Amino acid sequence: MLRAIAIDDEPAALDVLRRYADKVPFLELTQTFLNTTDALAHLHAQRVDLIFLDIRMPDLTGTAFAQLIAPLHKPVVFTTAHTDYALEGFALNALDYLLKPIEFSRFLQSCNRAYTQHLLQRGEPSSIFVKDGYDWVRVNLGDVLYIHSDTNLLFIHEQNRQVSTRMTLAEMVEMLPDDQFIRVHKSYVVALKSIRKLERHQVTVGNVVIPLAASYRPALEQRLLRK
Repeated sequence: MLRAIAIDDEPAALDVLRRYADKVPFLELTQTFLNTTDALAHLHAQRVDLIFLDIRMPDLTGTAFAQLIAPLHKPVVFTTAHTDYALEGFALNALDYLLKPIEFSRFLQSCNRAYTQHLLQRGEPSSIFVKDGYDWVRVNLGDVLYIHSDTNLLFIHEQNRQVSTRMTLAEMVEMLPDDQFIRVHKSYVVALKSIRKLERHQVTVGNVVIPLAASYRPALEQRLLRK
């Protein structure tokens, strides 16, 4: 489980994060704070794996707080209604930047990104959780061959199973490590290590032939052939 805290001077915003966190099987929102002073004391006393942090707050801005706690090396996801802080947020190595009103799909992307990072730091295989019907399914990224999109439904293909989830391909790409996966078509993402053959208009992944769009070919050649 990821142990997270949320800091926001608006109780309603914290309520949204609590409700979303309750839906994520690998996340526990252990504490919420209306000010950074109480949150700072908690950070020094308890294990925290992830911080959801508002930016515009009266006592100390979220970006200033992120700078203050930088030596603790805690992943930060900024949550704000203001787009003008995005560059500053990413300059602080924020894990993600969520714009209010926050959609659950974007919240889940941030959680999966944090979860994968957490596993890698522990030396475990990277993985994500996706919703398949009413169930949450853990997908080990090392087992994925390719991902196929059909409108808002994704099919994640492994060697011996297929997992479907309601999500766009763009949302999935945001979760995937870009050193392991690449988009080859508007409807396909493939695992680089699983590509067996590269042809002019297609790639072979495992035993499956997948279309290769001309607009994605240069990036794929760059990655595979080190051009």
